[in-house]
Amino acid sequence: MPTFDVFLARTYKVRIEAPDSFMAERLAEEFVGDARDCSTPEQRSENAFAILNIETTDNSAFDAIELE
Repeated sequence: MPTFDVFLARTYKVRIEAPDSFMAERLAEEFVGDARDCSTPEQRSENAFAILNIETTDNSAFDAIELE
């Protein structure tokens, strides 16, 4: 059976409480991984934020390369 490397682009909508929009963007980039919250309670307390919801809004394959 052939084997492929498939390249995916995923887009998430993240609802987050944060001090301002700049921090909301940075914190979402840093602590969202694999559509889940990767932050610890200590990180949430230290940076004063809470990720409330993560929703996948797009999940598209854009290339597949057959491996030899």
